[in-house]
Parts: sequence; structure tokens; C-alpha cells
Amino acid sequence: MNIFSQDKTNKKLSIFGYITAGGVGSLLILFLGQRSLPLNHRLAKKYRHDIQAAIQEVAQLEKYLLANRYFPGTKTDSVNLQLESVESALSNLDNIPSFSNQQEQYMLRLKLESKSAFLSAKSKLIALVQLAQGEFKQSCSQVSKLQQEIINNPDILQKSISSNNILFNLIDELSNNLLIYCQTPDEQRKLIIENNIGQVKDILKKNKNISNQFIISEFIDYSNNIIEEYATISSLNEEVIFQVLSQQLRDLESEYLNQYQNQQQIINNYRLLCGLFCLLTIVFIAYTIISNLARTNRNIVKILEGFTQELETKVEERTAQLEESIENTEAALAQAQHANQAKSRFLANMSHELRTPLNAILGFTQLMTRDRSLGIEQQENLKIINRSGEHLLKLINDILEMSKIEVGQVTLNESQFDLHSMLKSIEEMLRLKADAKNLELRFDISHNVPQLIVTDEGKLRQIIINLLGNALKFTEQGSIVLRVCWDEQNQPAQDKIDFLFSDTYSLFFSVEDTGAGIEQEGMEKLFTPFEQTKIGRVSNEGTGLGLSICHKFVELMGGELKAKSTVGKGSIFFFNILLRVEPPSIIQPVNQIATEQRKIIGMASQQKQYRILAVDDVDASRLLLNKLLTDIGFLVCEARNGEEAIALWEEWQPDLILMDMRMPVIDGYEATKRIKALPQGQETIIIALTASAFEEERIVILSAGCDDFMRKPFQEGDLLLKIAQYLGIEYLYEDEGDPAQESKVLLEELTEESLLVMSAEWRSQLYEAAAQVDNQEIFKLLMEIPDEYESLAQGLENLAEQFRCDKIIDLAQPSSQ
Repeated sequence: MNIFSQDKTNKKLSIFGYITAGGVGSLLILFLGQRSLPLNHRLAKKYRHDIQAAIQEVAQLEKYLLANRYFPGTKTDSVNLQLESVESALSNLDNIPSFSNQQEQYMLRLKLESKSAFLSAKSKLIALVQLAQGEFKQSCSQVSKLQQEIINNPDILQKSISSNNILFNLIDELSNNLLIYCQTPDEQRKLIIENNIGQVKDILKKNKNISNQFIISEFIDYSNNIIEEYATISSLNEEVIFQVLSQQLRDLESEYLNQYQNQQQIINNYRLLCGLFCLLTIVFIAYTIISNLARTNRNIVKILEGFTQELETKVEERTAQLEESIENTEAALAQAQHANQAKSRFLANMSHELRTPLNAILGFTQLMTRDRSLGIEQQENLKIINRSGEHLLKLINDILEMSKIEVGQVTLNESQFDLHSMLKSIEEMLRLKADAKNLELRFDISHNVPQLIVTDEGKLRQIIINLLGNALKFTEQGSIVLRVCWDEQNQPAQDKIDFLFSDTYSLFFSVEDTGAGIEQEGMEKLFTPFEQTKIGRVSNEGTGLGLSICHKFVELMGGELKAKSTVGKGSIFFFNILLRVEPPSIIQPVNQIATEQRKIIGMASQQKQYRILAVDDVDASRLLLNKLLTDIGFLVCEARNGEEAIALWEEWQPDLILMDMRMPVIDGYEATKRIKALPQGQETIIIALTASAFEEERIVILSAGCDDFMRKPFQEGDLLLKIAQYLGIEYLYEDEGDPAQESKVLLEELTEESLLVMSAEWRSQLYEAAAQVDNQEIFKLLMEIPDEYESLAQGLENLAEQFRCDKIIDLAQPSSQ
């Protein structure tokens, strides 16, 4: 009982001690906090500015007084006004900031009062100077009047002193010297005047019978007054000196800054003390809390020790089970990785084996189209073969894309392409099949659908062909209609985060048929992989992957694929995708003209005959390259592997090598490295030709030393343009005679330098018109572009027609000029 009472008493004492310490600490913190309050920096800065302003005003007053000393009476008003400014500036210094203590403020006020008294005394002296200057000016004026009177009435003196020319000359000289002295007083002129006065007085003493002596005496009196008054002015000016006041104000500024800095240092010291006290308080509180927690933890540890032993036993059991599960999982994962690697190798090999013969099919088909002896029907058949081969090539690429879907690695490969041209090629490809089944195939494209769009062309093409193919497959009579238009909402969905912050638009597609329709059970599993509808199973066509892949592709492109169907009436598959609409990338239309509409038939005149080495282990591929390039006008040599390619390069020194990468003996990678390792080999252009469809292989090929990269099968126009890009060749086209004339109308890529052919004033006007979105003014300015820069005018016209004034502003902005 005694022990319990003692513990209770100790607790009460501890609580009382905490309360006392808390109260004292609070008072101390309050005291330190008050001492740590920041100074009013705005008022302190303003007071220092007032001191500096007073110094400047005093300096200005000194300038005026100095000017008045050398030019008496010319600055009287300015001096008086500046005196008032100085008095006002000194009166502003009475508001001393309150951070100084009473003694310091008292000392500052005494100094300010002494400066005011000093200024008052100097002001009186300035008034005396101005009075003396007024009298000096008046005397000078009187001398000037007397001289003018003598000039206007020369007989006044000449009659009386006609017998004394010396006196007349002395008076004339004295008057001239006085006028000069009034304008620019100096000591030498003063001595001359005094000498003249003495000579005149001597003559007057000797000749007392000279009449009108009072005029001469008055002239002499004014002369003496002028000299005496200027002496008075000089004497007073010596006393009017404000340098002492300026120095006192600078000392005042220095003393004020010292007081300010000392006070700031005191505040910083109090802040440091306050911070240290708060830190000690926090440490004490933390120590107390930690001590209490430590005591509590020790009690908890004792309680938990019993549970720990039990948990250790259970953990050992679970660990053994987990290790066994991990071993099983690792074995399954290794097996799955091995299967994936085997599948990747299989797909790569199959892609190469399929694309190699397809390269020959498409290549020789393009060569056959050059044969003008073929009839129209044969030419159309070749075009169908070529389109079907291209479709087969896209399907091979899509098979690889399907494998990426399984592991979530499928990505968008965006590019700018002609949507109308793609839809037309799909329509021509499927037209024969529709005609064979007596079905109406119609493409309904809205007038506002843009021609050039930016999205994944391959995936969009595969989606449309797959949906139209299914419609053709399951429709026996009636029609199939593809509709394309702008989405009514024309905005991306809120959950499509990847598209929310880009300049995107929504395009709507639908495929409507009059086929058998899909039952409700099939609609529920329509987009499930490897699931087929009842009609699909009966027809025994397809694998059930097509719609699933289309569904994934549409989601990747920011849209959603849906379907509606009525059994016996038909089905509608519809989806929207997100895309960008940009101005035509000037280079692309040129390539399209060169590869599609304008066939290359040879090399332009007056060009050297370039040597090209075709390296490929497949005879058909080499033959294709030989025939294609020889017909154009190149010298072609063939090599079956990398070893032959190196030997022929050393012997024949080709300008460009078309290198296959997968070959026996020495492959294209090793052959390229060996050629590029030699100094002369650095100048040889090597373009890789590979049947691989994997984008990752491009990096490996370019790192081996190849200058560029093309996939098989290739378009002949693309290959020829690639060669021209590196060798600087000009071609002859099927519908042109002189490539130099045709090149004038081809559009070039617009840059800021493209506009430098026009004047700076014209570019400034174009900038202002684009900033105001004034297309009429823009077209008016484009008419001023000379004919030889038609490509520049056409490029700017395209931007204006597509309302891309922001692009025109970037090209014509003043900073780029």
C-alpha cells in the first residue's frame, strides 16, 4: 500500500513538472518568437531609397550652382526649384523606420536637423549670390546701354575729345572689354579693364577742359561696379559648397545600413535560438514517447514470443510446399519459353520461305506489265495477280502480328496513306468474287471522308478485307455494302487515354450484307478465339480467328467492333477507329506518282552508267533484279553468296550493292561488315534485301553497316527510287520527255528555308494573314510567287486549303527570318 501511494505521488509530481516546464517553455517560445519577427523590408528599402534620392538631389543642386557660377543669372529658377527639391527630400527622411532603438533614432534625428540647418544657411547664401548676380547683370546692362547710346550718337564724345584720339580709343576698348567680361568673367580680362580705367582717369586729370566728362565718369563708375559685384559673387560662391552635405548624407546612409544589418543579425540570432529550443523540445518529447513505446514493446515482445514459435513451425511447412510449387512453375515456364522460341523460329523461317517465292511472283508480274505486246485483258489479269500477291504478302505479315497478340506485343505502325486508293484496291480485288456469286458489291464513301489519313494501314486493310470476306462467304444473294463516314460524335471515348491528348478524329465503318444472319448463341461467342458460328461450322471454312483478331485490332486503334444480325435477313458489322488527318507530306505524293501513275522506263540522258551488284542465293531473285535493272540502263553483275560478293566487289568496284542477308557460305551480315571495314568500301552503298518481316531485324541489319533496308517482296518503283536517292539518278517516265521540266512541278518538302526565296516583307505579310486566318489574303500573296517556285506555291496552297494556318505561321514566323 505504501509503495502504491509512493508511485501515485511520483506520477503527480511528474505531471506537475511537465505542466511547469510546458508553461515556461511556452513563454520562452513566445518571447523568442516576438524577437524573431521579420523587419519591414519594404519600409527599410524605401528609407534607403529616400536617402539616395536626397544625395542625388544635392548633387543636382551642385551642378546648377556650378553652372550659375560660370554663367551668372542663367540658372536662377532652376537653382530655386532644386533647393525646394532638396528640402523636400530631406523632409522625407524624418520618417525613420521603427526597427532602430530610441537612442539610434534620436541620433539620426539630430543629424537630420543639423543637415536642415546647414541647408537653410546655404539657401540664404544662394539668395545673396542671386541678388549680387542681379546687380551685376544690371550694371552690365547699363554699360551696354551707354555703349549703344555712344554708338548711336557719336558726336557726344567726338566733339569734346576730337583733339584726343587716345581717350576715344581707350573708352571704346574699355566698353568692349566690359561687354566681354559680363559674358565670360576672368581674371586676365579684369586686369585689362582696371588698366583701361586707370589710363582714362589719367587722361581726364591731365585734360580737365574736356566737356561731357560726366558721361565718361558714369562709364567708369559702372565699370568699377561690375568688377566689385563679380568679386562679391565669387566670394559668396566660395562659401556655397554642398559637398559637406553630400558626404554627411552618404555617412547617414552607411550608418543606416549598419543599423539595419545589425538588427537583422539580432533577429537571425533569436531565430536560431528559437529553432534550437524547438528542436530540444521535440527531442525531449520524442525521447519521452520512445521511452514509453520501448516499455510497451518489451511487454508486447514477451507476448509475441509465444506466437513466434508456433508461426515458425507453420512457416516451415508452408515454405516446403511453396518450394515444391516454385519448382513445378519454373519447369512449366521453361517449357513455355522453349515453345515460344520454337514458334518464333518457325514463324521467322516460314516467313522467309514464303516471302522469297512471293518476291519472284510479284517481281516478274511487275516486269511483265512492261511488255506492251500484252493485250488489255492480260494486263488486267496481271494487275489482279499483283494485287492478290500483295494481299497474300499482307496476310503473311498479319500472321506474324497474330503471334504478337498472344503475348501482348502488338503495336500500331502508323503512317500516312491514301484511304480512297486503298478502298478502291480492295473493291477491285473482291469484285470478281462478288460477280461470280451474282452479288452486288457497293462501297458507299461519304463526301467528307478525307483522302490522306494517318493510322495503321495494314491493320485497317486486314479488318475491312476480313469483314467483307466473311460477308461474301456467307451471302448467297442480295448485296454487300461498305459504308465509310465521319463518326457523329467525332470524339474519342473518355477511357481511351492514349488518344485524349492528340489531334484525333473518329471514322466510322460498317459492312452490311443480306446473308443468312447469325443466331443468338453465335452472337455471344462471336469475337471469342477459335469459336465459329453454326453457319461457319457447316461451311467448314475458316479457323475462328478472323473476327477475334479484328476485334483486337479495332480496340488497339481506339475503337470498338460490334455486330447486329437477324437470322434470315443479314448482318451488320460496324466499328469506329481514331486517326489523325494531316497535310499531305509533300514527299509521299511524289513517290506515289513515280511508283503508281508514272512508270520508270529508263535513265535520263547524259548520265553515267552505274554498276550494281545483285547478291542473292535464289536464282529467281537474282534474275528478277538483273532484268529489272538492266532494262532501266544499269550494268548488273550477280553473286550467289557473300564470298562471291566480296570477290566481285574487289574486282568490279560496283557503285551500289543489293545484298540478301540470309545466304550460305558467308551471309549478308558478314559480307557487309568485311566490305565496310575497308577504306574504299565506305564509299559503296549497300542496301539490304531481306525476306524477314520482323521489325527488330532492321536494327541488326543497319548495325552491320548497311546504308538502308528493304523487304521482299518489293515494288519496283520503290527500289528504283531508293537507288536514285543514294546515287543521285534522274529517270525517264512513261508520260514524260524531259525530267528536268517535270521536276519543276513536283512538290518539295516545305521548310523555313523554302520561304527565303521571297522577300522579308512578303513573309511578314504571309505571317500576319495566317495569324488572322485570312485565306483570301493568303491566296492573294501566293499569286506573287514566281513560276519557277511553283512547288512552294502549291505546298502553301495545300496547307491553306486544309486550314493549317498554324503550319504556315511556323514557316513564316519572324524569328525564322
